[in-house]
Amino acid sequence: MIRRQDLPYTQAAMILLPAVGLGLLARAWVISKAPTESFAVDQLFDTLAWNLVSLRRFTLDGVNPAAHVGPLYPGVLACFYFLMGHRPEWVPMLHVLFDLGAAWGIYRVGVVLWNDRVGAWTAALFFLYPAYWTYDPRIRSEALLTLLISLWLWTTVLAMKKPSLLRFVLMGLVAGLTVLCKPVVLVLAILLATLAGMNSDRISQRLARGAMYTTACLTLVAPWSVRNYVEFHQFIPVSAGVGVGFWMGSDPVSRGSWPMPLEQEHTIWESANITPLPHAYAMYDVGTDQRLRQKGIERILADPMNYLRLTLGRIWDFWIGNSYYLFDEQHEDGFGLWTDAHERGWVVAVYSLVKRLLLIPGLIVLACISAWMQRERWETLLPLYLFPVGLTAGYVPFTVEAGRYALPVLPCLMLLSVAAVFYLKSLQMCFPKDQVPPV
Repeated sequence: MIRRQDLPYTQAAMILLPAVGLGLLARAWVISKAPTESFAVDQLFDTLAWNLVSLRRFTLDGVNPAAHVGPLYPGVLACFYFLMGHRPEWVPMLHVLFDLGAAWGIYRVGVVLWNDRVGAWTAALFFLYPAYWTYDPRIRSEALLTLLISLWLWTTVLAMKKPSLLRFVLMGLVAGLTVLCKPVVLVLAILLATLAGMNSDRISQRLARGAMYTTACLTLVAPWSVRNYVEFHQFIPVSAGVGVGFWMGSDPVSRGSWPMPLEQEHTIWESANITPLPHAYAMYDVGTDQRLRQKGIERILADPMNYLRLTLGRIWDFWIGNSYYLFDEQHEDGFGLWTDAHERGWVVAVYSLVKRLLLIPGLIVLACISAWMQRERWETLLPLYLFPVGLTAGYVPFTVEAGRYALPVLPCLMLLSVAAVFYLKSLQMCFPKDQVPPV
């Protein structure tokens, strides 16, 4: 016999278990069909991780120190290789575990903010969302970042619901780990520090909570910053790469946004006088990145309004996807859908088109409607608004956009959208069509 207090967990299990089963089957199918080729970023993470295992150094060539990316994902991957051996083909299974952890974190956020139904349906929607499957086969950090963002969101919601020093310390620790995974979330980490003052307690208590959050975050980030200063004799908080964002982000031909034709990308590097590149990720070398940063800032200062226009375009690209997919100027038909269908098949191509034109815009609109319907709870729901804004503010000015970057905060829109559906459903049940609600 099921006890009354156990019923919500049983309902959540009835929603989540089939979704997890289907999601695992889908991931297994995608992984089995995934091509064996890898991109430069996959080689970068693999090389750093294996050198950590074999050489005990964070380096790409075995001699010079590296600061191309944050150290957390290569460190996690190195632990995986240490236990399993150098088996890159097994990395997708690690990413599936990250997805399961992220689904659990999203479920907990939904339970804290609403109830178990909202949490379970959102976690199921996340785990079944096809965009996350396509990145699991690759060796890159988005799966781990999505897990960390979901845990960071959960600890933030808990800290806002019942503020305490311990909860803000926990929130700061997860923030530090996330920064070490993707440095661009530094903007979000700074933005979330303002939440410590979002209550009616004494100023001294609010300042103490903010100080504990900041200290916990810096405790994890500062040692790596010191390491970078010792190795490169310049201040690099986590990793190089800002120069790439400034140079390519201010390029008017490319609109400062990936993906782009390979020939166009080579032209941009040639105009910066840094070609030929010794390896595919040489633009992230500290010295090269410093030169690109200087050149990019000079070009931005020379025409700030054009950079502002490009930045607004990259915000669109960040969430919706850039125009190169739809309008491929390299082909006579001028429609990127045909190219995508030829390379990946019509099922994937049509899904990609629907995602850009309907699915993501629909989630954005529904999330905005949900925020308006629940405007009385704006302080409680504030983390769901700050996370997408903060990640966008970090990625768009300092990196070159790619469509996958919005995936870590897409669950925020999913939570609001699912909550809106349940809210509208409850209104329909309260006021049937044959009844008029009281004025």
